[in-house]
Order: sequence, then C-alpha cells, then structure tokens
Amino acid sequence: MKSPSLLFRLVVLQLALALTIIVVFAASAVWFSSRALERQETSYLTDAASLVANALTREWSEEGDLPRAAVEALKEDSPPEVQVDILDAEGRLVLSTARVSDRRPASGRREMRIHVPRGATVVASISTRPRRRAISVLLLGFAVTGVPLFGAVLILSRTLAGRALSPLSRMAAQAESTPLRSQAHPLGRPGDPAEVSALAGAFNRLVARLEESLSSERSFTQDAAHELRTPITVLGGELEYALSDSALPEKHRSNLAHAHDQVRQMSELVDALLVLRQADAEPELDAAAPVDLGDLVREAARELLEHLPRRSADLRIEAEDEALVSGHAALLLSAVRNLLSNAFKFTREGERVIVTVGNRAGLGRVVVEDAGPGVEPAERERIFDPFFRSAEARASREGFGLGLPILRRVARAHGGDVVVSSSPLGGARFELSVPAWDARGLTAGGAHDGVHS
Repeated sequence: MKSPSLLFRLVVLQLALALTIIVVFAASAVWFSSRALERQETSYLTDAASLVANALTREWSEEGDLPRAAVEALKEDSPPEVQVDILDAEGRLVLSTARVSDRRPASGRREMRIHVPRGATVVASISTRPRRRAISVLLLGFAVTGVPLFGAVLILSRTLAGRALSPLSRMAAQAESTPLRSQAHPLGRPGDPAEVSALAGAFNRLVARLEESLSSERSFTQDAAHELRTPITVLGGELEYALSDSALPEKHRSNLAHAHDQVRQMSELVDALLVLRQADAEPELDAAAPVDLGDLVREAARELLEHLPRRSADLRIEAEDEALVSGHAALLLSAVRNLLSNAFKFTREGERVIVTVGNRAGLGRVVVEDAGPGVEPAERERIFDPFFRSAEARASREGFGLGLPILRRVARAHGGDVVVSSSPLGGARFELSVPAWDARGLTAGGAHDGVHS
C-alpha cells in the first residue's frame, strides 16, 4: 500500500485543526448564547413574578379577598408573553392569564414561583420555544457558514502546504534530473527554510562521500585489473610455450593444461572487470556516433560460432536494415556479445536461439529468445548483480557472474536498459533497448532481412 504524501498529511492535519477550531468555536458560541438566553428568561420571569406578587399583596390588603385581589393585580400588572397563575395556600388555581385551551405542559415552559406573605403563590412561566428556535437558527447559521469556510480552508491549506514543501519538490526534481554518471550539483538554495537547508546540506555531504567512495572503488578495480593483465598474459604465454614442448611428460601436460585454462579464465575475468568499470565511467552518450545494432549482432554471432560451429543451425537472426542507435560501438558490442553468449551457455545443441533487431518507438532493440530453462521470476533482477550466479549456473556452467551486469550497465550508460521475461520458446527472453540515432533525422526502418546463421 502506497504511503500518503507529506503534502496530503499536512493538508489533513490543517483541515483537522481547522475543523476542530470551527467545532469548538461553534459549540462555545451556542453554549454561551444558550446560557445568556436562559439567564435573560430567568431575570425576565423573576421581574414579572415579583411585579405581580407586589401588586397582589397590595390589592389583597385593600380588598381582603384573594380572587378579587388577583383580578385587580393582573389588570394592573400583566407582563406580555408571560403566563401568570395565582394559587391559594392549598395550591389550587385561583386565576390564570391563560385560557384553558391555551395552557401548555410545563415541560416546554420555564417558570418562576414567588410566595406572597399571606399564603398565596404567584407562578410566572414563559415558553422555551423562542430560545430553542434562536439556538436552532444559530446552529443553522454556523452550518451554512462553516461549509464554505471549511472549503476555503481546504484550498488555502493545499496552497500553503504546497508552497511550504516546494523546496523539497525542487530538490527532488533536481536530484532526479541529474545524470547518473555526472557530478551531482549541490541541492538547495540560500533562501530555503532552515530545516530544508539542513536536509540539503546533509544530502550534499552524503553524495560527496558516496562519489568519493565510488571513485576510489572504480579507480582501485581498474588499476588492479590493469596491473594483473601483464603478469596473467606472461603466465599464459609461458604455459602455452611449456605445452608446446613435445618432450613434456603426459602426466605434467594435463596439469599444465588445467593451469592454462585457469589463467585463461583469470584473463577473461580481468577483461570483464575492465569493461564493467568502463561502462560505469562512461558518461551519457548524447553526442555518440551512430551504431548499427544489426552489424553488432552479426559480428558477435560470428565470433561466438567460431568457437561453437555445431550451434550455427540453432541461431536465427532477424535484423532490420540500419537499426541505428546512438552509442559507443565497443561497449555495445561487448553487451551484445554477452547477451548471445548467455543464451548459448544455457541452451544445448538443438535448442533454438532467435535474435530480433529493430527500432520501435525511438528505441533500438535487440531481443534474444532461447529454448533453455529460463530464469525464475525471483531471480530476474538478481542476475544483473555482479558475481551473482544461480544454483544451476554454479553447478553446471562456467563463468564469473559478470556478463549480465556488464550488459545492463552498458545499456544504462547509453540511456537504455535490459529486461528479462519468459520466452514463447520456453526459455528466457532478454530485451536490450538503446535510444535510436536521430541527430540527423535518421531512424530505424526496413524489413527483416531474415539472415540465418
């Protein structure tokens, strides 16, 4: 599962913060408004009940009769929107400002009771519906204004987060656009935030250490391979000279032949290391010369079949006319040679090897398919690691595990790549792709020439 981006996380955090602020503000406003309206109701009811109680006390003193005093008191002081009930000492209703049909349950009303000294009680009540309606209107107002406010916060958060992260995006684009084998330019700018500048500085120092380490490793390997070349050549020559002596006893000849074979393998290993390092050190070949992939394939096939003449009937080459690519001829020949050698190494006599050469979608392609055992899906990337050899290769094939790494590094040095998959023939399918030559408007074309080797 793909991890969410930092931009997404920042936007979500800002939205969560904004939503929390909006909800807290709305809840606080509603709570304070509700309490203020309740206090206003209480104050209003207290004043209304006190006014009627004072009037009732005065009229009762003058009239001496509670019902008449109640009528006079309500005539004199009857607050609007307030229902006033006057009860006697036993709690029976003496008089009310509401008609029987208009009387509402106490659950929807708020009331205030004041006892009159001579034994009566004044009950003032008011409906809570206006207060609830006011709170509902307030909530609706928050909802109506909160939705567009949340949308505005979303847009603003996305913009601000994008601007805040733009230095990181710029650094990523700069790192991505840096050619693989060219010197990396320092990331970051003077005006970047302190955290971004610290990250850029740490990354630049890391890249510098890596470049220094890789340069030292490449120099050591190349120097060591060059230094080994001379003694290995001398040793091989001496062994060949010794083997040419007809007086050499047979029991020593087999030992010397085995030693000569080991020296040959050491020489091949040194040559492979040199080619590998040359591919690593080769810059992007933007101004390289045109190279015909078909010619390279035919030349590599000719060299290979000189040592395996009985396999000539197993190889079929289908190459377009002038399948031109932009590249380094010697390196590409080495890559193609390794590609064909690998196919013959893992097939037996009578098993087919088909090579197809052509230009497609701006890429020159060499596709090699064989009828061998193929490559397990779990090992299709590992086989391009230097010195990696599968269990089958270690058990029954000679080699050092450098042919395919050389192949991929040469391809990538040219801005291309090589991938492996299953072949309809039953074995492996290797596809080498390199950018086509187009500096002078030349493109690959033509039909398959059907050359059979």
